[in-house]
Amino acid sequence: MSVSLIAATLNEIEAVKVVLPKIDRTWVDEIIIVDGGSTDGTVEYCKENGFTVYRQRQKGYGAALCEAIELSRGDFIIEFQPDGNSLPQKIPELIAKISEGFDLVVGSRYKDAAKSLDDDYVTAMGNWVFTRLVNLFFKASYTDVLIGYRIFRRQAFNALGIDEMGLSWAIQVPIRFAKKGFRIAEIPADEPKRIGGVRKMRPLKHGWEFLMVMIKEAIYR
Repeated sequence: MSVSLIAATLNEIEAVKVVLPKIDRTWVDEIIIVDGGSTDGTVEYCKENGFTVYRQRQKGYGAALCEAIELSRGDFIIEFQPDGNSLPQKIPELIAKISEGFDLVVGSRYKDAAKSLDDDYVTAMGNWVFTRLVNLFFKASYTDVLIGYRIFRRQAFNALGIDEMGLSWAIQVPIRFAKKGFRIAEIPADEPKRIGGVRKMRPLKHGWEFLMVMIKEAIYR
């Protein structure tokens, strides 16, 4: 089985200097950095250190991932946050878990003893509410639906028909995996604080978008 790791960047120079060197390149078959227009040296740093860098065409986090997935070669895709929120050392555990026959494995901040060091009250409450709503309406058993640290089987992903190109990608992906009846698992994975840069998620704006996606997915089954 081959594995592609995809990391979306937008002005994350401080973080990528710390995070990317911690990824053992023997863990995966390829690493693709998909950049949304960084101006802080992120692209230059990644290229200088031998990473494949792709400049996304369409704006949005979901668009970045979809474009990079099309370019990737792996049978399995890892969605990785290079801003410091994803622990590199959990990569082998994600790969080992999906090798057991799952289609999606989530690195959950809230499973077992895992914790988020990046949450504030608003984001923690939002994650709690959306996770429980997804579980209720789509008969799932997630502990974390909004984390951007996951591995999934390419063949299964291709069957989802993902069409959310912004941050709403984050909630549409787990919803559609559940709706399709795919095999889903989680592993506990702490979320460290992000390193530098600016948080892209706006709780009220994106929370409303997540809610609209949930309603759409519930109506159009």
